[in-house]
Amino acid sequence: MTLKTTQLRDAIKLAIAVGAGVLASTALAQEAQQEEATTLDRVEVTGTRIKRVDAETASPVFVIDRQAIEASGVVTIGEFLQTTPAVAGAATNPQVNNGGGGGAATMDLRGLGPNRTLVLVDGRRWIGSVANAGSAVDVNSIPMALVERVEVLKDGASAIYGSDAIGGVVNFILRREFEGLEVSAMTGVSSRGDADTVRYEAMWGASSEKGRIMFGASYDDIGEVAAADRPFSSQPFQLYNGEQTIGGTSRILTGYYLLPRAAAAAAGADLSDPACGNQADVVLTRREGTSGASGSDFRCYNPLVDVYNFQADGNLNLTPQEHLSLFVNGSYDLGDFAEAFLVGAWNKTQSKFQIAPLPFDGRPGVDNVPISADSMYNPFGVDITDARLRLRGFIPTRQTSFETDTYQFTMGLRGDIGDSSWSWDAYYTYGRTPQTQTVSGYLYAPALTAALGPSMIDPATGSPICVSTPGDPTTAIPGCLPVNFFGPAPDPSTPEGQAQLEALRLINPTIINKNENELQVYSVNATGDLFDMPAGPLGLAVGLEHRRESATSTSDFLTIIPPGETTCLIAQEACTFGDINGRFDVTEAYLEALIPLLADVPFAQRLSLSLGVRYSDYSNFGENTSYKGGLEWKPIDDLLVRATYANPFRAPTVAELFSPTVPSAQTYIDPCNDFTGAPPGSPQAGACVNVPTDGSFEQSNNQTTSFQLSNPDLGPEKAKVQTLGFVYSPAWLEGFSTTVDLWKVKIEDFITIVPEQTVINQCFDFGRFCDQINRDSRGDIVSMVNPIGNFGVIEAKGVDVGFRYNFPETSWGRFTWSLDTSYLAEFEGEFLEGDPTTRIGVFPGSYGLAGTFQDNATNGFGNFARWRALNDLRWSKGDFSASVTTRYVHHVDENPADTGDPDDPNYVTRRTVPAWAKTDVQVAYRFGDETWQSRVELGVRNVFDRLAPLVYSGFNGSTDMRTYDAVGRFFWMRYTARF
Repeated sequence: MTLKTTQLRDAIKLAIAVGAGVLASTALAQEAQQEEATTLDRVEVTGTRIKRVDAETASPVFVIDRQAIEASGVVTIGEFLQTTPAVAGAATNPQVNNGGGGGAATMDLRGLGPNRTLVLVDGRRWIGSVANAGSAVDVNSIPMALVERVEVLKDGASAIYGSDAIGGVVNFILRREFEGLEVSAMTGVSSRGDADTVRYEAMWGASSEKGRIMFGASYDDIGEVAAADRPFSSQPFQLYNGEQTIGGTSRILTGYYLLPRAAAAAAGADLSDPACGNQADVVLTRREGTSGASGSDFRCYNPLVDVYNFQADGNLNLTPQEHLSLFVNGSYDLGDFAEAFLVGAWNKTQSKFQIAPLPFDGRPGVDNVPISADSMYNPFGVDITDARLRLRGFIPTRQTSFETDTYQFTMGLRGDIGDSSWSWDAYYTYGRTPQTQTVSGYLYAPALTAALGPSMIDPATGSPICVSTPGDPTTAIPGCLPVNFFGPAPDPSTPEGQAQLEALRLINPTIINKNENELQVYSVNATGDLFDMPAGPLGLAVGLEHRRESATSTSDFLTIIPPGETTCLIAQEACTFGDINGRFDVTEAYLEALIPLLADVPFAQRLSLSLGVRYSDYSNFGENTSYKGGLEWKPIDDLLVRATYANPFRAPTVAELFSPTVPSAQTYIDPCNDFTGAPPGSPQAGACVNVPTDGSFEQSNNQTTSFQLSNPDLGPEKAKVQTLGFVYSPAWLEGFSTTVDLWKVKIEDFITIVPEQTVINQCFDFGRFCDQINRDSRGDIVSMVNPIGNFGVIEAKGVDVGFRYNFPETSWGRFTWSLDTSYLAEFEGEFLEGDPTTRIGVFPGSYGLAGTFQDNATNGFGNFARWRALNDLRWSKGDFSASVTTRYVHHVDENPADTGDPDDPNYVTRRTVPAWAKTDVQVAYRFGDETWQSRVELGVRNVFDRLAPLVYSGFNGSTDMRTYDAVGRFFWMRYTARF
């Protein structure tokens, strides 16, 4: 096929970068074949489907070139992309252990949520992450070796690309021209000897007059970092009366046993300690070094002293992972009619998370497993329904291993329409992500109930047995061995310890869960000039697309909660109500036009209007129409003024529509505490059902089980996105440019689960949602039902400012400098639109998240530092090159949940997490000849070893693992050879 071409010299990539407001530096030293002139007629810049020679568009685009990615020394591309200043909130990454561990990395532009950032590969959708059931894309599943550059569109673009492009678009542009063989090997390790890493890549390419082909493979292996090996995560730090203390949980190694005071005294427990209090019930724990065989081995539990450091006992700061990728990219000329093309990739990720040993909690509504008064190991002779114990040494540490495959291929045809300016393409995309989760470290509840139930020594054999009827060996339960939860962990060197470990092994199952997502896209597109206008040709792009997204899951029967129950056959945290089996289809049509209004007149060297519209018909909720308009005004050569307005949308995901109910333990403060009654029919009377009215009520537990429900009746989120900015490239300072872009986003019908505390407060104050709350006969909230819905509204605005300067070449070499910054002025909203009492905020009475942090594990949105910046300085001279890159995150305020007395003047409700920055350095040397070229790179990430700051409200490791570096100084080296 003969393509019409216009020469654009090797500066084409720089032109794209500067014209689009790019602040990431382009390559300073290219390989020989990259220095050749590139012949392209028009380029398609992310944010428009109209191919055009001028790359300056109305939409702000941030471009990251391949050299910047390589110079960073990262192993996965997600690790690098999350340093983009426009990324905020709570994008996941391999540093997220508890609640992560799948090896995935997602993009969260503007902090609006990863499922509101659309990820494309060469302008086409990529399959969503299994963990998000077709929602956010794991960018680590995109082969890094195949990526030429990444274009980040910081604008709403549903009219151009469809659903999800509210926060923006991340478009991976793949390498297309490659000949020869290239291999590389990288190794690295942290300064503390962990996070050991290797990566190998190989790529081969060839071309002819008819076609081109590229094959490649990569493998990497990243080692773990233990939470115990970093000071900020080695303990569960917290504040108490404004002072740093060491926290922990009541599920401790020596146990927590609530029983009647009389039974404790009769068994010989010492109750003289002030910690024993004077209530009718008392909480005991075993004395260190004792067997727990008699009551005298126990003392009173002291909540200020008897806590368990779960951080140092298995938790991770960096989850181990392996990636293996294979990919192909090729095309073949079919003649004047068309060119066939194929892009295919397969990625296998093996990873795992690991958390502290299982906490046994026998209370009703939690594990619901009592210890029988007739257990042969129970020294107190009474049933114990509230026993808590950390099972370190009893069963293996809790782990979930993931094996995730990502398959995606696109095949199609493309070509020109005669000798006109029109071109077309038609393609089919298929993606699939099967995942297997292997879970260990839990106990089978029915068997554990029997093992902690009545037991005795069998008079016939002299061995311990479980029995249905106390004292009757004829009622022995087959296959059951009694378990001792009063003594220390079993000693495997003794026969008794071996018997206990064997009893526990029999009820310690391996759990297998499987998930799978599937994506199919059929698309036909055309673009070209419709007709000439006085200021230039009117460009047009049109297309049709049909897409199907589906998700299925198969949960191990042990994890499924039976109807009417609150727990499954293992610990509640691993439970679910069933499987996913859902899908939706959408058919779409779009039209985009570029209308030149003025050209080459005073104060308007160019004035253009871009318009776009997309009609979507979804199988689950119906029709939607999105619009976008953009204005490009170039009053003088040096200045481009640009503005856009769009109304993007986000369709609900398969997970939001069809996921099974998931139980979640949520903390709360009951407004019915100290309740003294209310008039009949008032909201308070309806909210405090079964609560005594004499003022004596105090909630007995600060957690309740919330059953979080999907909703097949969800509608789409609707947004309004506006940008206004300019690109200034002064002729008087060649090589310099600056960009400023103001942006504003408003999302209505925001899909969210209303926080449980908000639901409880709404019931008490206004009588809303009361049917979702279940109180027991004492008045305690024992469970809640909390469905997802189109409830909220979000508004955010800010400004992106950047500078770039390509210094003139001197005898000292050539320098390139760029600084990209993002300022968040406002991030506000309401969980229930129109209700100011449900305002989104970290602090009581506050409004807005800008400048704050609230962990997403506690119904928060993540990190919203007002300023983020990325500074990059590069140098090259001959075969030598070097770079220094600094990432900056401004300070944020957190609510550290101070456990002191609010009436104390030292009580803290607001704490500032200090600003944080890290600097990476890299040096490289290239050598070889025309047939063999080599490159050696040495680098240090986080050269000043700036560890993550302490964040008391951080769920993982007393910091924000989604934002800061939890590894520290890291040394790396890479060798690349090309033949």
